[in-house]
Amino acid sequence: MHSRFATSSAPGARTGMTLVYVLITWTVIVGFVSLGVDLGRAQSAKTKLFIAADAAARYGVTGLSNSTAVAKAISAAQDNTVDGTPVVLQGSDVEVGIWTAATRTFTVTNVSPNAIRVTARRTAARGNAISTTFAALIGNSSVDVKAVVIATTTTSSSTTNNVTGFSNPWLAGMPSGTTANWYDSAPLCAPTLFQGVTITPGAAINISFSGSISNGPSYQPYGPDGDSGWILDNNWATANGGSEHGIANIQSPVCSMIGVFLDNSQPDSTAAPAALDFSAPSSRDFASLSPLLKQPFFIGDGLRADGVTVQKFIVPSGATRLFVGIMDGFQWTNNSGSLTTVVVKPAVIATVK
Repeated sequence: MHSRFATSSAPGARTGMTLVYVLITWTVIVGFVSLGVDLGRAQSAKTKLFIAADAAARYGVTGLSNSTAVAKAISAAQDNTVDGTPVVLQGSDVEVGIWTAATRTFTVTNVSPNAIRVTARRTAARGNAISTTFAALIGNSSVDVKAVVIATTTTSSSTTNNVTGFSNPWLAGMPSGTTANWYDSAPLCAPTLFQGVTITPGAAINISFSGSISNGPSYQPYGPDGDSGWILDNNWATANGGSEHGIANIQSPVCSMIGVFLDNSQPDSTAAPAALDFSAPSSRDFASLSPLLKQPFFIGDGLRADGVTVQKFIVPSGATRLFVGIMDGFQWTNNSGSLTTVVVKPAVIATVK
């Protein structure tokens, strides 16, 4: 009887221990899941805090020129919420200074600043830390989070130049005495080299024109968009598929304004890139254009088809110079008229860290 009793009681004992193990394991799992929920909430708050800090820094940096940077940053931060409440910055959270790109360092100073640093905080010290639900059971009732963002701005610059009807883009960067398309030679028919605006690769510039050009004694003048009913290229007097002196061909309306970016070398030292085609109205109605070096591109009046929206021209890698000229088929020397052009390099705001 004794042995049978002992044998029959063993399964019950094992069942009891199994329940204990299950309860312990379940408690641990619930603990990890609960902590994960709190951690996810804190991470979400940090992400939103970064978004708020970024918005504050980018808007605040626009106030560097009139000493409103701090006020603007604080205002922009309040438009964002974290964990259900607006982000509140203190004055000390917004620092004005200089960002040095070469060393990626920020120096606090009010002398000729070009950047601001915003630190957005949700901390226990300020009474606004992110509260926890499950971690509070083990003594951690809140979590501190913060985000630091640095934004910079560049100053805008502009230059105004005169472009005559003689300006042959395929003489860009070529020395005096160089001929192009039978009739034209530098420097008389060289295109206009813009001065006064730093050509920075990757930067966007705006270009606008006013005035008119006639491409011959018996032809009517046209504005900077040219005659859309007469599309031509540089094929008329060249044997290289329209490219000349290492500068590519282009399809564009006669009398339209076209530009070409160059580096510091003479363009005929390397082969010409592919030609761009602006024969269709849709091809000229772009928001942004990224031509290559030595690749002539349509500028026109610098506006989209609506006549209001300003077009952006992205400076290609390696570019140091911008030349602007007139689109014609041949013999720029018998053209007449001129245009005034303004090249604007707008201020650029960027998050750098």
